[in-house]
Amino acid sequence: MSAQPGASVIAQMLAGYGVSHVFFVDAVLRRTLIALEGLGVRRVLAHSEKAAAYMADGYARASGRVGVCFAQSVGAANLAAGLQDAYLHRAPIVAMTGRKAAQARNAYQEVAHAPLFAPVTSFSERVDAPEDLPRLLRQAFRAATGPTPRPVHLDLLGLQAEGIEVPEIAADASVEPRHGAVPAYRAPPDPADLAAAAAAL
Repeated sequence: MSAQPGASVIAQMLAGYGVSHVFFVDAVLRRTLIALEGLGVRRVLAHSEKAAAYMADGYARASGRVGVCFAQSVGAANLAAGLQDAYLHRAPIVAMTGRKAAQARNAYQEVAHAPLFAPVTSFSERVDAPEDLPRLLRQAFRAATGPTPRPVHLDLLGLQAEGIEVPEIAADASVEPRHGAVPAYRAPPDPADLAAAAAAL
């Protein structure tokens, strides 16, 4: 597998999962947004982070596909607040935020995102190393469309996620298309009920 920028990996994986729209507030994942345009994924600029989350929720409910929303570090709390109804409704959403590298010096915009997303997601993980991105993005889609669909969250290194977008990534960026929509797995009918229905025909 050839190495490519993290932005290309994110864009190709989202498109591979069948994502047709992403909802965001500038400025985050700018390189990814440019790459998504070339893949035919519509980028929808929202008025606020909560609006981006609400639109991703509406998209997921109306289409049955995974909704995707982005926000930079300073807007992460607002994005998390917008996921509450989606969590209660069990809507599959992948939320991605940029995150300032921790300095433990109370730097501007240095806020822990994990506590904000814990109550409104079934899976929330930091992406600190570019090579971990494909694996964690696959896990996020699995969790979003799992037995109990819910919003999930990936916290990418860099205020605008540049710590993940810019470096070259050579890791396996394959996708699992069944996890692009819900239900990812459909339970088979009871064999006795199936036989009875066939006999009735």
